Amino acid sequence: MEMDRQENKIGIFGGCFDPVHIGHLVIAEFAYLQFNLEKIIFIPAKIPPHKEKVFATPTQRLEMLRLAISDNENFEVSDMEIKREGPSYTYDTIISFKMNNPGKKIYLIIGEDEFVNLHSWYKINELVKEVIFLVAPRFGKEIKMPHPDLNLKYEKIDSPRIEVSSSFLRNQISSGIYPKYLIPERVLEYIKKERLYGN
Repeated sequence: MEMDRQENKIGIFGGCFDPVHIGHLVIAEFAYLQFNLEKIIFIPAKIPPHKEKVFATPTQRLEMLRLAISDNENFEVSDMEIKREGPSYTYDTIISFKMNNPGKKIYLIIGEDEFVNLHSWYKINELVKEVIFLVAPRFGKEIKMPHPDLNLKYEKIDSPRIEVSSSFLRNQISSGIYPKYLIPERVLEYIKKERLYGN
C-alpha cells in the first residue's frame, strides 16, 4: 500500500464548501484509503460556474477548510481557484495543476449528482482525457452514468452515504442551531466568530 502511495496519485476535491462538513471529509478519507492516493487536495471555488449564490466569502471558505483538515496530514487545501480571476472551471484548474506538477496522475472527486451532469461542464471533452473520476454515490448502489458520448474513466468510492448538505447546515445555523459532529468543532467556532450564515 505504501509503495502505491509513491506513484504520484493525487486526489482533487473541488467545490464551494459553504460550509465544509462531515460528508465532504468522509468521502475524501475513503477515497484516499480505497485508491491509495498520495494525498487529497481540497480546492474551494471562487466563482462556482453552476451555483447562483455563495454565502461565505472565498477567504472564509478557505479558512474553514484549513481548520477542518488541520489534523490530517494526508489532506491539503489549495487557494489556486481563489487567486484566479473569472469562473472557477475545473478544466482550467486541472490543466494549471498538471503544468505545475508534471507526472501526477489526477483523480477528481465528485458527487454522483455532479457526475450525471458532466455533459454541461466547461470543456468536458478535454477534461475527461486529463483525469479519472472518483464518484461518491448518492442515489443508490449503481452509479447513474452521464451522457453516453463522454469517453471517461471513473471509479466508485465505497464510502458511507451521509445525508447532509451545506444548505441544510446553513439553515440550521441561521435558526440558531449549531450541528455538532456534522461540522468539525474548529469550523463551528469559526462560524460563530465570523457570524456566518445569519447566526
